[in-house]
Amino acid sequence: YVTKVATVLSEEEKLMEIVQLVGSDALPERQQITLEVARMLREFFLQQNAFHDVDTFCELDKTYKLMKTIMYYSELANSALDKGVRVNAILNVQSKNKIGDVKFIKDYDTALDSINNDMKKEFEGLR
Repeated sequence: YVTKVATVLSEEEKLMEIVQLVGSDALPERQQITLEVARMLREFFLQQNAFHDVDTFCELDKTYKLMKTIMYYSELANSALDKGVRVNAILNVQSKNKIGDVKFIKDYDTALDSINNDMKKEFEGLR
């Protein structure tokens, strides 16, 4: 997963130049998903709150599972796009937004399992 994360963040850096010139809506749909996944990685995975009791330190297992959940969204999103689902519907999947809340939860396994199930169900409903 680390290689996939690095690839997504590298791709985002390249795409941001285009976004600044023409806006993200002008990008192909797959690249819009890449930007969303990169945003999630930055906000949900890489940022930490040093003043929060739980988020000050993130154990390795939690770090891995957060990264895995974000990349699961990426897989679901790209698969949905391949099946003809519109990018706006993919980007509006609400269950993905709960991933950021897990940073502040001690019992992260239960929360991440629930989010993964919710995302799967929400994507199944997009078909």
